[in-house]
Amino acid sequence: MKKILLLLTIVATTLLSFAQEAPAWKKKFDGNIKWYKITDAGMIVVCSGDALYGLKPEDGTELWKLTQFDGIKEDNYDPIDGTPFVAIVTGSAMKRIHTIIDVTDGKIIVNSWDLGFRIVQKRINCYKLGSLLIYGMNKESGNPMLTMIRYNDGSKVWEQKKLFEKNSEQIVSEASVVDDGLLIATNRNIYKLNPASGEIMYSIDMKSDLPQPSVAAKKGGFGSMFGSKGANEDATSTSADFFQQGDKSIFYFWNQDLITAFKVADGKEVWTRNSLASAISLVLHDTHGMLVATAEKSAKDIEKANKKGGGLIGMMGKKSAGNKNRAELLCLDYSNGALKWNEEVDLQGDIVSYKLNGKQLILATARDQGTNFISIVDLDAGKSITKKALKIDGSATDLQIVPQGLYYRTINEINILDMESGDRKWKKGFKVDNCIGVNADATTGYVYGNKNIYKVDFTTGDLSEWIKDIKFDGKEEPTDIEIHQNAITISSSQNINKYGLDGKLLFHTYTKAPGRSTSGKIFSAFGGVLATAGAMASAANSASLSYSKGYYGSTNPQYDREIKAANDMTAAFGGAAINSFKSISRRFKASQQADDFIAMLTNLDGGNGKDNVGIVCVSKIDGKEGKKIIFADKSPDYKLDQIDRLVYFKSSNDELQGFKF
Repeated sequence: MKKILLLLTIVATTLLSFAQEAPAWKKKFDGNIKWYKITDAGMIVVCSGDALYGLKPEDGTELWKLTQFDGIKEDNYDPIDGTPFVAIVTGSAMKRIHTIIDVTDGKIIVNSWDLGFRIVQKRINCYKLGSLLIYGMNKESGNPMLTMIRYNDGSKVWEQKKLFEKNSEQIVSEASVVDDGLLIATNRNIYKLNPASGEIMYSIDMKSDLPQPSVAAKKGGFGSMFGSKGANEDATSTSADFFQQGDKSIFYFWNQDLITAFKVADGKEVWTRNSLASAISLVLHDTHGMLVATAEKSAKDIEKANKKGGGLIGMMGKKSAGNKNRAELLCLDYSNGALKWNEEVDLQGDIVSYKLNGKQLILATARDQGTNFISIVDLDAGKSITKKALKIDGSATDLQIVPQGLYYRTINEINILDMESGDRKWKKGFKVDNCIGVNADATTGYVYGNKNIYKVDFTTGDLSEWIKDIKFDGKEEPTDIEIHQNAITISSSQNINKYGLDGKLLFHTYTKAPGRSTSGKIFSAFGGVLATAGAMASAANSASLSYSKGYYGSTNPQYDREIKAANDMTAAFGGAAINSFKSISRRFKASQQADDFIAMLTNLDGGNGKDNVGIVCVSKIDGKEGKKIIFADKSPDYKLDQIDRLVYFKSSNDELQGFKF
C-alpha cells in the first residue's frame, strides 16, 4: 500500500539552519522523542516519553495529546490504510487492548476494553458500511464476542455474544457486504449476518485453516504476539475470502483448500466444489470463464517448513512438501464451477504481474528461490503456448503487447516474444546490469543500460542507441527514468539529466554526496526510499504510476486489491462530511503535483567556514537548485513530505522542527 508519500528516515541528532532558511516552526516536548511519523492525512504523529502527540504540519500547532500512550513502541502503531485512523495495540497475553484513534483530531473512536473485550483477535474493516468489526474474548465471561462500530462517531451498531459455537472458533476472512447481509467466515462456518443487528440469518458448515502466525510474532517468540507488531498483523490476517461477479444473487467463497459458490438468499450451494492446491493469488473474470491462479506455497507447506526450521528458505532444494510448487491456473464455469479445461495449467511460482489479451493471458511469475518466468496461456485451448515457462533474467517490470508480440522488460534484460510460439524475437536478447525503462506511449519506449539510453520502436521491434555514453558525476549509475513534462528525466541520488524528445540535453545537475562515512550511515539506516499511502490514494496513484513508468495495462495483483478497497471506501465515505477524510482527499489531489523536484543529500556551505551535510531540492523542470537546509550533524534525522513540501527534523532529543520548501 502504498506509493504517494516519499518518506526519508535517517538516524538522529542536531540541526543547524542558516538565516535565510529558518524553521517555519519549532516544537519542544516534555519527554524525549521516541519516534515520529507523517500520516496518510498529512498530520505529524510524535511519540515522546510523556505522550503521543498530533501536530499540524504547516505550523507545528499541537492538535491533540494522549498521555496514556507515552513511550509506546513504534511497532504498536498500525495505520489503517487509506483512512485517517490508526490502531494502537497495548497490553499482554491476558489483556490485549486495541485503540482506534483519528489522527486528525486525536479522537478515540474505539477502545476495545471499554467495549467489553479482554482480548481482541480480529479487526475487520467493513468499508462499504463505514464500519469496523471487532472480534475477541469478552472480559467478563471469556466467551467470543463480535461488535460493529461506526467509524465516523465510534457508536456501537450492535454486539453479538452468541454467534459462534465454541471459544475455539475464529474469524478467518474479511467481511463481505451482499444485497441484504454481511458475510464472514470462521474456521468452522460461513455466516450471513443482519448488518443492522448482527443476528445470524443463516450459517454454512465450512472448515477453513487459520491464518499462519505472523513472521514478526514468530521471530519475537510467544510474548511478541501480544501487544506488538505481531498482534497488529495477526489481527488483520486472513486465509479465506468472498467475492461477487455479475449475478449479485450469487457469492463465491474460497479458502486454502477449495473454491465454491452459494445463493445469497438462502446459502444453498450452487457449485460443485473445486479443490485448490493452495490459496488463491489472483482471480480474473473473462469471457472464457473465471480464471483462478493459486500461490506457490500452501499454508500447510509453510507451517511444515517452519516446524523443520529455517522457514521456506531453509527448505529450498529439499524433497519435501515445503518445496512443492502448487501454483496453477484453472478456468471455471460461472454457472456450476466445472473445469472448462481438461486440466490446470502449471505456473512457475507466484504471479508478479499479468496482462489479459483477448484469447491469451500473459503471466510474469517468481519462485521462492528467486528465479523468474513468463508464461503465455492460450485461453481457448487451456494450455501454455510454449512447452514450459520462459525463464527470464530478473523480475519483470513491464509487459506490453506490441505489433511484434509481447515486449517485456526486467531489471536485467528486454526482449520481444512471439505470441504464437513464445520464441524470442531478438535471438541474442538485450542484457544489461541495472536496466530501467519508461514508455512514452504505445509505440515508443526508452531503456537505460550500458551507459546508453536506447529507443525502442514497438511498431517495428527495432532498438537503437538514442543517447550514448551517459556519465553521471561521482561514478553513479542512474536509478530512475521517467517522462516528465514531455521530456525524458533520468536521475540518481546525486545526479539528474533531462533530455528533450529530440535527444538534446536540456540540463545536467549534480550535487556532491557527503563523505563516505556519512553517506554510509545515512543510506544503511533507512535502507532506501520508502513510499507510503493509504489504499484510496495509493491505488489510483499506482495506476497512474504504472502508465507513467510504462506498464500500459500490465497489472500488479496488489494494485487490484488496493483499487477494490479504494472503491469500497469511496462509496462509504465519498459524500460524508468528515474532515479527516477531507484531508485524505486533499492529499491525494496534491500528490498529482508533488513530483516536480528531487531532494538530494549533499555538502553545503553553512557560512561557518566549512561544509555541512544538508539537503537541496533540485527542480525537474529546469534543473535549478531551490531551497537548502543545512545540518550541523553528519547523520541527521529528518523526514520529507513531498506532497505538502515540508521537511521535519529532530533537532534535539526533545525538539522537532518544520521547514517549508
